[in-house]
Amino acid sequence: MSRINKVIILNKPFKLMDFTIRQILLLVVIIGLGLLVFSRIPQQWKLGHLPVNFLVLLGFVCVGLPMVKFTDLKPMAWWKNVVLYKLKLVPAVFIPKPEKGHIYPDPTIVEVNTKKDEFYIGSG
Repeated sequence: MSRINKVIILNKPFKLMDFTIRQILLLVVIIGLGLLVFSRIPQQWKLGHLPVNFLVLLGFVCVGLPMVKFTDLKPMAWWKNVVLYKLKLVPAVFIPKPEKGHIYPDPTIVEVNTKKDEFYIGSG
C-alpha cells in the first residue's frame, strides 16, 4: 500500500484572502490615508447629493485595491520605475563618462620560464 503525502510548496508566499502580508499592510495604509482625507474635508461640501469626503474615500479605496493587486503581476520596484520614468522624474538617457582603464595584461608581471624543454618533442 502506497502512502500519499501532501506537497508543501515553499516558494509561494503566505496569502490571506488572496493578499500577501505586504499587500494587506499597503491596503491598510491606503485606507488610512483615505480616512485621514475623509476627516479633513468638510461634510457640508456636496457633489450632486453625495458628500465630497465620501467620494474621496471611495476613490482612494477604488484606486488602491487594484493598485495593490497589480503588485502580483510585477514587483514594486518595476511599478516605481514605470511611474518615475513616465513622470520624467529620473533621466531617461544615460550618458557614460569615460573612466581610466586598466592595462591588461599588466606589463610589470615577468613570467619566469620554469619548464624544461628537453621533455618536449622537437626540443634540442
